[in-house]
Amino acid sequence: MPVDTDRLWEKLYPAAWKLARSADPIHARVGDAFRAIRDLKGEEFGPEERIIYNEITDRMTKAGPVVENGAVKTGAVANTLASMPEAEACEIAESIFELFVQVAEQHFAA
Repeated sequence: MPVDTDRLWEKLYPAAWKLARSADPIHARVGDAFRAIRDLKGEEFGPEERIIYNEITDRMTKAGPVVENGAVKTGAVANTLASMPEAEACEIAESIFELFVQVAEQHFAA
């Protein structure tokens, strides 16, 4: 399947913008950036970028949701961010930005 760099660029640009331009704390910026790209699928990326994207997704959802009485009380991303150390949030921010740069290079080379 060919990589649709237009779609990836359209999703990653706002994510990078949220990381760089917001004055919010790092956890809020990372959460907002991830929410901008979370509907992408790993299969939409090339092999290198797929590894980065899947790692980001795994790290952003690793705590899982909080479920009470069969209903989701807190989503996986919010629950994960609540217990995430600041250093890890910074690492994820760097990974999202790295992914943005790689996609931007492909997008503008086309």
